[in-house]
Amino acid sequence: MKYQGITIHKSPYANTWFTRYRKDGKQYFISAKTQKECYDKLKKALKQSAQNKQTSETQTSQTNEITFIGWYNKWLNLYKTGKVKEQTLRDYSTILKNIPAEIQTKELNKIQLAELIEIINSCKAERQKQKLYDLLNMLYKKAIDNDILDKNLIARIDKPKHEKNHGQALTNEQQTILIEVCRDIPNADIMLIAMYQGLRRGEVLGLTIDNLDFENNTITIDKSYNQQNKFDTTKNKQSMRTMPMFTESRAILLKYKNAKNRIFDLTTKQYERVIDEIKNKSEIENLKMKDMRSTFITRCKELNIPTHIIQSWVGHVLGSSVTNAVYTKHNPDADNKYINILNKSKLYSNYTQKKK
Repeated sequence: MKYQGITIHKSPYANTWFTRYRKDGKQYFISAKTQKECYDKLKKALKQSAQNKQTSETQTSQTNEITFIGWYNKWLNLYKTGKVKEQTLRDYSTILKNIPAEIQTKELNKIQLAELIEIINSCKAERQKQKLYDLLNMLYKKAIDNDILDKNLIARIDKPKHEKNHGQALTNEQQTILIEVCRDIPNADIMLIAMYQGLRRGEVLGLTIDNLDFENNTITIDKSYNQQNKFDTTKNKQSMRTMPMFTESRAILLKYKNAKNRIFDLTTKQYERVIDEIKNKSEIENLKMKDMRSTFITRCKELNIPTHIIQSWVGHVLGSSVTNAVYTKHNPDADNKYINILNKSKLYSNYTQKKK
């Protein structure tokens, strides 16, 4: 008896029947007590094998046909939506606009390396190039994890370099000028509170009356305020903190003790106008809100406040190198103090005495 050219044999060693067949380079063995049973088993095995092959080919075909934009949308749903801040999702949408429509609708596995390089290079701003590279890299890595692609073309491209501007620490003279200028500008207190407390832009804009505890002199950071004029989560878990309300801050914030909700009730455009006015009147070059955070951390370091204390105040991870490497800047005004210390030390005094 045969089925599809495969013979079913009687075993010479036992009262059973058997057959063998090959599929995809592998040999399979079937045995049964009767010839009919062995025949039925072979028929079922070959039918199942054919169905599996068809399913696999269909899935492969569907995988190969997925477009760039199709995978992007699926990637968002699988890994990002509901897991990252709304602002991050908006950033992805903005970055996506750098990718031409003909590439977005192209099958993902048919996009060429040269096309990706051209797209990245077409971005004018270096920071935009880096953001696009990072987005593409995430998309391609997850496509491999999901068996949609077998290689990451982005890994073959050198990551664009961009020197991030973390802000400048004001000198003592600039700080004095800023304080004087802010006295005469409505809503300029927002800049001073950011400087006296080391707050981020979104943190100071998101301050509400319930965040201020004048009895215990503390400020709680539990939210931020984004550029879409909505409350948002803090940058990360470490950013949620309760920190001291320092003396200068308290003097300013007492003026807002009867605020109904937000301390600085400004829209994004109103805030930008305030910052522009401060910048113009102070004549401090390239002045930004992030400079206030650098100024606060630098002043703390100059006063030899332990790094772990500073990190708890500004919402950095304890032990992080960011506090010193990124936000602490050299202040030329502090040189004289240390020059005098060194000049009076034994290192120099012994030399000058011997010279005399």
